[in-house]
Amino acid sequence: MHPPVIHMTAHDWPEVMGSWTVFPLLSRLSNIHKHNSSWILFCEDITSVDLEKLVALLEKYNSSKPYFIGHGLMDNEPTIIHHFDTVERNSPFLYPAFNTGFVISTSLLKKIAVRWRKAPHHDFSIDAKHELAKFIWNEGKGYRLKSLPEFCLLKTTKDCVTWISASSCNRSSLSVTDVFFAVKTCEKFHDDRVQVVRDTWAKGVVHMKFFSNKNDPAIPTYDLGVPNTPHGHCAKTMAILSYLFNDGLTSNYKWIVIADDDTLLSVSRLLQLLRCYDHTEPVAVGERYGYNVASGDGYDYITGGGGMVFSLPAVKKIVNSPVCDCPTDDAPDDMILGQCLQFLNIPVTHTSQFHQARPSDYSVEYLSFLPPVSFHKHWMIDPRAVYYQWLHDENQHSKSHDEL
Repeated sequence: MHPPVIHMTAHDWPEVMGSWTVFPLLSRLSNIHKHNSSWILFCEDITSVDLEKLVALLEKYNSSKPYFIGHGLMDNEPTIIHHFDTVERNSPFLYPAFNTGFVISTSLLKKIAVRWRKAPHHDFSIDAKHELAKFIWNEGKGYRLKSLPEFCLLKTTKDCVTWISASSCNRSSLSVTDVFFAVKTCEKFHDDRVQVVRDTWAKGVVHMKFFSNKNDPAIPTYDLGVPNTPHGHCAKTMAILSYLFNDGLTSNYKWIVIADDDTLLSVSRLLQLLRCYDHTEPVAVGERYGYNVASGDGYDYITGGGGMVFSLPAVKKIVNSPVCDCPTDDAPDDMILGQCLQFLNIPVTHTSQFHQARPSDYSVEYLSFLPPVSFHKHWMIDPRAVYYQWLHDENQHSKSHDEL
């Protein structure tokens, strides 16, 4: 067997934004491999591959024909992360689990690369796996994903050709006392959303403050003098970061977490995740969205509802940067921070364990293989029930939060 050609997007094309959406890679890969390859396997850094079994499986298919193969996921219901798009009303629409890898024949790659060069590009990249599958499907004029059981989420049988091999890591010591949690709220939600936070994940937190447009000593909340806005909240978020840094509070912590008052978190899983990263470097962690990145330009940003996590060096750079300012108080804080991080050369570190929406907005299978760290929104759900079903771990509430 000839060794495969391997491309690491961060090394081979570091200048290309949005490689994670696949779209900016289509023409590049088609040009490189139009004569010397039959198949392209797209996978992630947590994907394991049995190369011999994969080759044997693909030999059953004619690579001169347009094939799109992987592990198919499907929506339980129309969902906000897919713009409530039903795509097909009479049959389930399948899209590939990127974590377990998917394969495109070079003949299909050529077709979609040509079409992508001519197609209008979407502004926002939210769920790349769904957006790619929808583009290839082309409103029924293109090609469906062929879902094969050999593309496994977990290695449950000897027939798996790919599977997810995520594992926990403990590269650094970290306790809950090393993390500060800042929750954005307003007077309107003191009696409901704030109480949900206090009844659920705040029980596992030591250092926390609720930042509002009104001081309420009963909670307590803290007013930084920033007027509340119905959306965006850029001025409030920047004021929180400046307050924490300039008052010297951040010097006691390794990480700063900024959450909405309707964000639900698993504190114990968050700590386990953050142990994988070096808090002495500028690091920003969360669920990655993109603006204009599918075209190879634009910028990534951490979607705020799922929670935004910053190391202390990252906070220092943000607060001290002359470009990290809000054009208006109600500008979208997560997108402004995304532009700021790009200017500061701090990459957005994506994790599939953070979620901008509710559990019902995701494929059940998608949620099954990586324990979720966060969800967002109380719309049409019981947030306490969601927390205890999806995010609660035994013994994580052993520490009560310190009313600073």
